[in-house]
Amino acid sequence: MVISRALSSMMLAAGVACAPSLAADNWTIHMTVDNQFSAWFGNSMQTTLAVGSGNSWPTTYTFNVGGANPTDYFYVATSSDHSAAQGFIGEFHNVTQGYQFLTGLSGNWEVFPAGRYLQQLFGMTNPWPASVMPTQAQIDSAITYATTLGLWIPPTSFPGYTNGVGPWGFRPGISANAHWIWHRDPNGPANPLTPGYNHEEFLVFRVPGVPSPVTALPLALMGVFGLRRRR
Repeated sequence: MVISRALSSMMLAAGVACAPSLAADNWTIHMTVDNQFSAWFGNSMQTTLAVGSGNSWPTTYTFNVGGANPTDYFYVATSSDHSAAQGFIGEFHNVTQGYQFLTGLSGNWEVFPAGRYLQQLFGMTNPWPASVMPTQAQIDSAITYATTLGLWIPPTSFPGYTNGVGPWGFRPGISANAHWIWHRDPNGPANPLTPGYNHEEFLVFRVPGVPSPVTALPLALMGVFGLRRRR
């Protein structure tokens, strides 16, 4: 069809491939978590590539990662001390694909509150112990369970909780537009970020490594027609 040929021409002019790239992607990541985390790339069922970990929220952790599959998810497993503030914030760059996003501003973020399902996952009773990180095997079990049963849900932020808000202050290397995010236990306080509370932890966050073609196409075509996104 003429329309299809025209659309294909516009996509090529915008640098949008008609089929997913098979090349590995390179990433630059700036992030931190209160209290601790491990980060991974992987498919929809398990982690396959370790990114790094940390347990000092005043530190902005920077990871330069190569070899991620374009169809991978980026995973962040977290736990807190259940006694003070908790949250996750970051800025992420898929250098290969030219895609950038922040915590809180992307509708693609999902979270699985593994603490709600400890009995089903591990035969454990609630709560998950404070300040204890799950192993990779436990994280993979949680991912498989959540994906199989469709249990991924949107994470929660709170009005005004962008980078720079107390008690954390400004975290260098992360955009001022990034939001602190967490999961809110329906029985817990309205603000899941502070004060400390066990919000059905441990938690596993995930986001697709690149936007879906349906999401990416309009952004590319905006450039063809001379439009610009607002910042």
